[in-house]
Amino acid sequence: MPDALKALAAVLPAERVLTRAEQLAAYESDALTAFRSRPLAVAIPETTDEVIALVRFCHKERLPFVARGSGTSLSGGSLPVADGIVIALNRLNRILRLDPAQRIAVVEPGVVNAQVSQAAAPHKLHYAPDPSSALICTIGGNVAFNSGGAHCLKYGMTANHVLGIKAVLGTGEVVEWGGPSRENVGPDWCGLFNGNEGLFGIALEITLQLLPKAESFHTVLAGYRTLEQAGDAVAAVVASGLLPGAIEIMDALALEAAVAAVHAEYPPGCEAVLIVELEGPRETVALDRVRVDEIIRASGPVEMRPARDAEERLAIWKGRKSAFSAVGRLSPDFIVQDGVVPRRRLGEALRRIGQMAGEAGVRCANVFHAGDGNLHPLILFDGRQPGALERAEALAGRILKLCIEMGGSITGEHGVGVEKLDYLPAMFNADEIECMTRLRSAYDPLCIANPGKKLRRADIPVRSNVQMPTFSARDHALQNAPPRCGQECPRAASVAVPLKEAQGNRPAGRAALRSPLAPTTLADLVETVRSQPRVLAVGACTKPRLSQVPDDVTLLSTRALRGIVEYEPEEFTFTALAGTSVREISQVLAEKGQCLPFDPMSVEAGATLGGTVASGVSGPGRFRFGGVRDFILGTRFVDGQGRSLRMGGKVVKNCAGFDLPKFFVGSLGRYGVLAEITFKVFPAPASRLTLVLETSAIEAAARVLMDAANSRWELDALDLLPDGKTVCARLAGPASALEAHSREILARWPGRILSAADADTAWAELREFRWVHPAGVLVKVVVTPAVVPSLHTAVCSLDGTRLHVSAGGNEAFVSLPSSAEPAALQERLRGLGLPALTLFGNAPLWCGARTTPAIAASVKQALDPQNRFPSAEDRCSIPSNLRSTARLVTR
Repeated sequence: MPDALKALAAVLPAERVLTRAEQLAAYESDALTAFRSRPLAVAIPETTDEVIALVRFCHKERLPFVARGSGTSLSGGSLPVADGIVIALNRLNRILRLDPAQRIAVVEPGVVNAQVSQAAAPHKLHYAPDPSSALICTIGGNVAFNSGGAHCLKYGMTANHVLGIKAVLGTGEVVEWGGPSRENVGPDWCGLFNGNEGLFGIALEITLQLLPKAESFHTVLAGYRTLEQAGDAVAAVVASGLLPGAIEIMDALALEAAVAAVHAEYPPGCEAVLIVELEGPRETVALDRVRVDEIIRASGPVEMRPARDAEERLAIWKGRKSAFSAVGRLSPDFIVQDGVVPRRRLGEALRRIGQMAGEAGVRCANVFHAGDGNLHPLILFDGRQPGALERAEALAGRILKLCIEMGGSITGEHGVGVEKLDYLPAMFNADEIECMTRLRSAYDPLCIANPGKKLRRADIPVRSNVQMPTFSARDHALQNAPPRCGQECPRAASVAVPLKEAQGNRPAGRAALRSPLAPTTLADLVETVRSQPRVLAVGACTKPRLSQVPDDVTLLSTRALRGIVEYEPEEFTFTALAGTSVREISQVLAEKGQCLPFDPMSVEAGATLGGTVASGVSGPGRFRFGGVRDFILGTRFVDGQGRSLRMGGKVVKNCAGFDLPKFFVGSLGRYGVLAEITFKVFPAPASRLTLVLETSAIEAAARVLMDAANSRWELDALDLLPDGKTVCARLAGPASALEAHSREILARWPGRILSAADADTAWAELREFRWVHPAGVLVKVVVTPAVVPSLHTAVCSLDGTRLHVSAGGNEAFVSLPSSAEPAALQERLRGLGLPALTLFGNAPLWCGARTTPAIAASVKQALDPQNRFPSAEDRCSIPSNLRSTARLVTR
């Protein structure tokens, strides 16, 4: 190793390579100080090129490295490795680009979270993820651990706001995924990289989406005699159909700490305090505040204090945000846990945590994100007392065990790190852990990137003495069980039952496409995959180009795998089999006043849940809250080895393992067969109102898209119609608020309000692709509002071309008539540098600019080592005269 350190001097100047004991002391641990390790050296790069050079040096020397930002990890995620180096990223702290018109910021990994919102504030924008450590934690660390915060219920985690990543992998390969658009084609590589805990590599540049700052807030503080009362109040707020920006609870011990530390003025003598915050346009908040105040008042609080102004609101949040550090006034040491339980079981979880703490003789303060069930027990101890740390760790382990037993997760936002290594195998079975290990090795075959975190490495010593709990894995319990609700599926007599319905045209010169195999249970699905050397799953074939496969591939239909397995309206989640029609799901959700906010496409044509995920195509509603990727929580899938694996979870907040569920969005069935999927849902809006805005030309329409997107109105959908001049803007919320917003919008731009019936027809026309040529080519194009005029000019000069722009200018659909030559469209999209995916017709699957990083082959090998699923680049023998039509669907 001394030779390696000498060689390191050739990569960085000597003054930026720290090796003396007093220099290394500050890097021996992160915020979880119970774990310590001294690295060989700390390298301090100042540019991305230096980071790349360091990683390539480590790969060449087989030298372990740990990337570190501000060291705020509470799971030991940035704990150094004794035989490796720390790459400190704090000097890569520039905001490289801030584009308020398109609402994006491109930052280096050392940029502090709060600085992004500070930079965006003059433009009335902000960065939504707000961990309690926002004033010191860095974006690079947030990406590594998929950080959350108090406002995750409404806005999601870090992954929901990362649009693009440039990274150097453990191999030294530099990759770029995503970009400035909120849409994507192909697998969600950014989603998979978020939450990898540094095991894949180091993010060098991160493209973040910015959101308009809420115009108005209503923050209520309520004190309760018991935690159960506070929990009941949370349930009542959620059941009301409101979608607060944040719902938080603090118990008596946490309140004591906050009062002592920052002099927070909380109601005295309470066992729990509840904080509920509404945010949005002033008219909407004014109406919703009446409802939330009534609900909280009816829940029997000892005291209720709505914040009267911004100063009081900030004072309420100051106490909550300081809770972790404030507990240091009560105890010299503490462990912060972040397990997750279903929201309906919060009260039960807190009672049992109290009982366990009493049995252990350990004090435990509780702070938690009540809106998403994310617990933060703060376990107090004095490390100077013999056995105190071990008792605290044992209690922490029992709490994690409790979270798993309740169907939750061992981590909502802090990650596994070294602290929870013993418990990941309690959430996932041996095959699932092996899949994660293979995936990690695809990015870093030498396992030198942050070794010993998340996945166990035998030669890394771990401080914890907690015994790993034993559980029967929750992996195959539903394998043969019928759905709890929805339509039951008859069990197949054989796994080789063909689906007789038509699945596509019969290309000249080759035999008719074989009828797809149609397993009807999860067990049969596994056996079907194992029995076929090459197989591709299809749903209802509502996007027929995605179902055209090479000659040697057997189609496997998931349409007989249908039914809603679990639906918990109070949790905002459901789980359904992949072949379940989105129409059925939407109807069940509507009965409970809920919806899939991203407006699934081709619902009337019969689109399935699995096909919606695999295609990665979202509808107009993805503009406000995000697309398919932002609402998927968990999957069960069959990998290339024919194994039934589960990734993700069934709670709305979870960062245990790798986020393969997001990766499957847009993967086109090339990495596995989706069997079962869990989604987050939202309350359906009380009413909707659609405006048609008229502009003079495409340039003016593009400006309307950008200005409306940056407005205070919180538009629900924002589309540009195929005429290139008409913008459709949809509002959602209380009817009286929408009327006020519509008057303001029409005073700015000429237009009219559509009747409810006309609006329903107009949006269905777009979602169901009724506007496209009945035969020809339909292509989804990834765009940004700024390039919409260029796209319009480039493609609409082709005879008969129709262009529909959706999602506020982030997604476009190009329709060519049957007489058009797809090659011309391909050339023009490539000239604009725009990636695209063909949904209908005889055009290349990837139609436009697209680069595939070398890592793609490694990940494919990790998930499908036998190459059982065809690559998306595999060619089909489709004659040039073949034209798939928009009506080619099975109903």
